[in-house]
Amino acid sequence: MLSFTPREHTLCRAARVLVVILCALVCVNPATAQSPRYTEAFTAYQNQKFNDAETIWIDLANTGDVNAQYALGVMHLRNEASAPSLESAFSWFEMAASQGHATSMFNLGVAYWEGAGVRQDKHQALLLWEEAADKGESGAQFNLGLAYYIGEERDADLDEAAKWIGLAAEQNHPEAKRILKVINEERESTAGSQPAPMTTGDGLAPATTDSAGTVAEAAQEPEAADPAAPTLSWWRTTDRDAPLYDAPDGVSFRTLPASTPLEVTDQQGNWARVAIPGGLRTWIYARFIDISGDTGVINAEAVRVRPEPSTDNATSPPLGKYPEGARVPVLRQQGDWVEVRAPDEIGVWVRLNDIIQYQDSAENREADWERARATGV
Repeated sequence: MLSFTPREHTLCRAARVLVVILCALVCVNPATAQSPRYTEAFTAYQNQKFNDAETIWIDLANTGDVNAQYALGVMHLRNEASAPSLESAFSWFEMAASQGHATSMFNLGVAYWEGAGVRQDKHQALLLWEEAADKGESGAQFNLGLAYYIGEERDADLDEAAKWIGLAAEQNHPEAKRILKVINEERESTAGSQPAPMTTGDGLAPATTDSAGTVAEAAQEPEAADPAAPTLSWWRTTDRDAPLYDAPDGVSFRTLPASTPLEVTDQQGNWARVAIPGGLRTWIYARFIDISGDTGVINAEAVRVRPEPSTDNATSPPLGKYPEGARVPVLRQQGDWVEVRAPDEIGVWVRLNDIIQYQDSAENREADWERARATGV
């Protein structure tokens, strides 16, 4: 995870982190899609039927469907396409960007900045990020702000840096609030006086309101760490339990205890996909697994995994599917069900409002992770 305070951290590093966090299907929600075929593909994608999703999206993309073009770019970027390549990802993003798709512009900027699937061109990267930032793309706003902060491809300008990163912070970008505070502190020390207000009085972005009307908390101060050890940035739940969901705006099926360490692996709007210590405890039908000791082998195709030993989708929604031959740790058996430890690819989502970043040493973080692993979720 990005730990950004000194200026020698390059924008290239920031862009690399962002492409992992933000290159999700953030603009292809079936609720906003116009085509039933698109929704069919999205459902197949969620169920990890990537070949089916790709086939439908290719048909739609070739007719000019911008969301399908973007989705195909994501599939190639994530090695989920039938023949994935960075060049193909770039091509699909370019098609979507030509129709004004902001997140595709952001991803193209990352590709140009790093020379991933295209000749490196940092000037072109900044032009794309500027256009996407004007359209409200938080990742582009964040990277553009960093460019102004470190003086890369743009003249160093703390006010412009604060402006763009402040806009990203208002959209709950996972790094922006912390870095905005660093920039504002530097603006104060450079100017010798309080800068023009860009944020709330504590130097953080204003609280926002989610779809349920709950006011999001501003980022909290980093926790104190062992001064003898170098500190890094980590994620954990806040000081209250955090509901887990099968998907953004999906079904809540369990909670993470307060202050549980976790890793953010993806982001979709105000949602974060997370990995938790030890992996999620899940259930599958006993007839679909061959058990030997504390290990099981899946003996059928596309076996659904659920958070509870039940097929009631309202309380135990499918979290994903295991392929035939997959090996999983077996925890216990209960009637016709077997509890297993799920791998990371089984999706678990939380609201960004329910998690925070904090500073601590790698040693302390590892100890916290191991304690949480022993407890299990």
